[in-house]
Amino acid sequence: MLTKYNLVHEISKNIPTNVKMGEKKIIVGCSGGPDSTFLLRVLLETIKNPTENIFICHINFKLRGKDSDSDEKFIRETAEALNLKLYSFEQDLSACNSGIQEKARDYRIDRFIELSIKENTNYIFLGHNLDDQVETILLNIVRGSNLKGLSGIKKKNTIQKKGKKIIIYRPLINIRKKEIKNLCSENNINFRIDKSNNSNYYSRNLIRNKVLPELEKINPNVTESILSLSNIANKDTEKIKLSNNEFEGMKIDAAKAVIFERFKNIVNSNENYFFGKKHHTMIENILQGKSKSENLPSDIILTQKDGQFILKEKQDKKETINNPIPIEVPGAIQINEELKIESKIINKPENLNIYDENIILVGEKFINKKLFIRIKKDGDRIKQFKNSEILTRVKKVLSNYKKNNNKEALLLCSEENILWVIGVRQSVDSYVQKNDKKVIEFSILKNSVQS
Repeated sequence: MLTKYNLVHEISKNIPTNVKMGEKKIIVGCSGGPDSTFLLRVLLETIKNPTENIFICHINFKLRGKDSDSDEKFIRETAEALNLKLYSFEQDLSACNSGIQEKARDYRIDRFIELSIKENTNYIFLGHNLDDQVETILLNIVRGSNLKGLSGIKKKNTIQKKGKKIIIYRPLINIRKKEIKNLCSENNINFRIDKSNNSNYYSRNLIRNKVLPELEKINPNVTESILSLSNIANKDTEKIKLSNNEFEGMKIDAAKAVIFERFKNIVNSNENYFFGKKHHTMIENILQGKSKSENLPSDIILTQKDGQFILKEKQDKKETINNPIPIEVPGAIQINEELKIESKIINKPENLNIYDENIILVGEKFINKKLFIRIKKDGDRIKQFKNSEILTRVKKVLSNYKKNNNKEALLLCSEENILWVIGVRQSVDSYVQKNDKKVIEFSILKNSVQS
């Protein structure tokens, strides 16, 4: 198991549930560098039946001579050692004098689409990290980008080309490169170093090696400042609002053309999207007030509210937990974007009656025990009453408390007992005892993700 379990758990929250459950195959772009190699290891630990559900894609662009060939050899050896299927491609761009990065990107996307058809999956995973994000934002500023460019690299985005769609996920986008390298070192994960990163021939390298260090002299926290700017830009580009006034006097086809153009802005693509008859009908229904919300391609929703037409990206459903999450005492663990569980050791209070479903007190004997949070399983039972040895099914407890999200109920457990149906009912087994001097206070913090 990789070290820094909590960090790996944070990364895994950027991986869709159907991928973690092995219900959806994925293609992982691997260069052999620390980012993609570490991502591969995280995916191996996170995904069910990884050897059946992970495919590696490597492209040798022949830009660094023997080093490029050594990268390919390293990836082949890695794939063989991990028992993963490898698709390796070769495209010699060494003779190109300009536009190398654009040509490489186009070729890479074409290969991803080719593999997505072959393996019947459109999920692509890439190892972009937080440093890549900052460099991209700076590059876009220098090039005079619009707000969309300032928002940087997305954690998830959709690319449509030649009538095919791929969804790209970047689980490491919030992790610094230095931290990724440290994790590789701690876990004895070998990787390749791209020596061309030291050259300032490419604009990105110039930003990394020269511009950022100079900016840090002015503001040591320049990275955080740039990311803050990106967050502001993201909030402004998450939605595109159009008022009724913009369509006043317009014919329906002209109004649809405006919406189609704004749609291309929000997906940040120059591709010619194909809008079928049903999409035209959906937009007409919105414009004519016959519908309040319609789903367009690329996970974009068009809604009408309070005299405005809003184009926005569909939000991912809240992730559920597939593996037990250890919780330190004292400590805190972020379960998902909305929920955090905090624990602290306190002196036993005189009054043990707490009238708050978000807080419980647990007996001293559990302070040094291994505790974890997991999702409810069929057959789980807890002890509800002091003077009875009868155990009640957790399913029934949830029903009694009128909790409808039965399948997603979370439990705080020791290795022997269920201590708490979180936010619902504490088990008698975890109650504070008469002779206890110290107790554990567990509390639920909702909407706790810091911006």
